Amino acid sequence: MPEGKSQNTKGQPGITQAALFGLCPRCGAKGLWAGLGALAERCASCGLEFERHEPRGRGMYLVVLPITILLVLAALKLDDIVQLPIWALIGLWGTLVPAVVTVALRYAKATVLMARLEKEGLL
Repeated sequence: MPEGKSQNTKGQPGITQAALFGLCPRCGAKGLWAGLGALAERCASCGLEFERHEPRGRGMYLVVLPITILLVLAALKLDDIVQLPIWALIGLWGTLVPAVVTVALRYAKATVLMARLEKEGLL
């Protein structure tokens, strides 16, 4: 067993499962997310408090800003390559941008949450 790893982490969901499927980092039950990008107050199964460890504030700008810049650059490049009608652009970017930003925020919040929980020895 690698040093620093305990056996109680075996079978627990990883960051991707927690972010995308809303699985509790401790017990694996669904219910990590209360909204699109907001953590639930606590796990219904094991009682682990998520809200107390939720990353808030300016730190999330470090996730949203680079994603937004990349999406704007992708939109400009796509417009240069394929000049789509405005209704197609509104449909494409109106669905793609919220989906990408939500997934990125969920992944970042799940990563920070799991790091904070592991630091406190709750995992």
